[in-house]
Amino acid sequence: MDVSKYLGAAFLQLDDVKVNGPMRLVITDIEDGKYDRANLSFDDGTRLSCNTTGMRALARAYGTESDTWIGKEVELSVGETEIDGEMQEMILVTPISPAIPRAERPQPKPKKKPRGDMDDEIAF
Repeated sequence: MDVSKYLGAAFLQLDDVKVNGPMRLVITDIEDGKYDRANLSFDDGTRLSCNTTGMRALARAYGTESDTWIGKEVELSVGETEIDGEMQEMILVTPISPAIPRAERPQPKPKKKPRGDMDDEIAF
């Protein structure tokens, strides 16, 4: 019997990673989260509210289009980083799957510029 449906979609906490040591997981989904963070879902059913440091690491390896992150293996570990002049423990995200070469990364769709009142397509 597959018991994964009973595990819920719990968010990983710092203590989870401390107790279990470095964790290797595969990204299965990315959603918008709270506080300007993305929520990463993993193959074991857990989720992580990914901070800016983790997002930068993933974007450097796989590009800024999050669809390319699906299926990539990452390692979650505990480390420290400086925040507001103080060192704080946090969950670090390290890409394990090979990086996608820049030339092969899909480019983000360009944002449309708002059109002004005098910018119409009617020819005179």
